[in-house]
Amino acid sequence: MSNRWRFLVVTLFTYCLTFERVSTWLIRSGEPVQHRTEFPFIAFLTTERTMCTGSLVSTRAVLTAGHCVCSPLPVIRVSFLTLRNGDQQGIHHQPSGVQVAPGYMPSCMSARQRRPIAQTLSGFDIAIVMLAQMVNLQSGITVISLPQALDIPEPGTGVFIVGYGRDDNDRDPSRKNGGILKKGRATIMECRHATNGNPICVKAGQNFGQLPAPGDSGGPLLPSPQGPVLGVVSHGVTLPNLPDIIVEYASVARMLDFVRSNI
Repeated sequence: MSNRWRFLVVTLFTYCLTFERVSTWLIRSGEPVQHRTEFPFIAFLTTERTMCTGSLVSTRAVLTAGHCVCSPLPVIRVSFLTLRNGDQQGIHHQPSGVQVAPGYMPSCMSARQRRPIAQTLSGFDIAIVMLAQMVNLQSGITVISLPQALDIPEPGTGVFIVGYGRDDNDRDPSRKNGGILKKGRATIMECRHATNGNPICVKAGQNFGQLPAPGDSGGPLLPSPQGPVLGVVSHGVTLPNLPDIIVEYASVARMLDFVRSNI
């Protein structure tokens, strides 16, 4: 790797939140969501040791990040209308299977075999989690719409981010480790480093300082709180001369064929 593009990849694959080395990207400095119907399409994905965020894109399919389902420990529960981990009022579903985008399978296979990841494939970091039963939309859960093929946000565009990730900046110690649904604002930027799969790059909004972080992986990138879902949180990088982490999102518009064929 050249000095010009030397950067630290914040790896998001198989580590547990409780070990401080995490598999998933939180809305750092975000605002806790107060009403469970504010983002009724958001899904909380849990395994035996990790957590991720997702979006309901059909009555039986949740869109999330590929690296969220590539761990040797699979997703064991998918929850909706859930404000925090352990929320007794949430609606819980069992997964019946997963489909990982073909372009992400090299990284996925390495993670499942506990081998080093050869390269970061963030632009392909998308997966579909199928549910064992259809979601009852009469319960208040909703399906978020998919983008059109040309729905690629331009640099400088303000966006909304949502997720269950960890927040080291939260003054409440009970919320630092994640599992709390938070929302924030961020800004699209031009990717200034070598990438794979043509991801969408996001930086903290000028007046907000909010970004996805551990636990937010798989969460949506939104032009408005109502959607459509433009991107899926993959991972973060640090670059020379930039003070903050840049977060890469897999573009849903660029992966529409895969998504539509699996929901």
